Amino acid sequence: MAAVAAQMQTSWEKKRKEKETKFLQEARAELDKCITTRLEEYNAAIADINATHEKFVLEYAQVEDHIRKMWLQLQQEQSRTLILSEKKYKEMADNDRDREKGQVKGMAIAKKAVEDFGKLTCSLEEL
Repeated sequence: MAAVAAQMQTSWEKKRKEKETKFLQEARAELDKCITTRLEEYNAAIADINATHEKFVLEYAQVEDHIRKMWLQLQQEQSRTLILSEKKYKEMADNDRDREKGQVKGMAIAKKAVEDFGKLTCSLEEL
């Protein structure tokens, strides 16, 4: 009886070990499947993040180039405005000098006319 009990015990332990081995193999297979799935999801997410980052960097560079272009246009416009304002200032200064000369000449003519008129009036009074 003891031999039968020992044989049953051994048989039961062998079946238990087989079940445990089978369970561990199935668990390992499920775990490997899960890890593979998660790695694929992780790699897809990393690829998506990298693609989004590359797109962002490209768009950022394009915006920076556009801003730089606008700054250069602004600088050119300021240079052109400075040149035009200096030219306008010079023209106005020349016009002021010409006008002043003309006014002085006109005042000299008026003074001469007044003096001539005074002389004429004095000569007419003497007559």
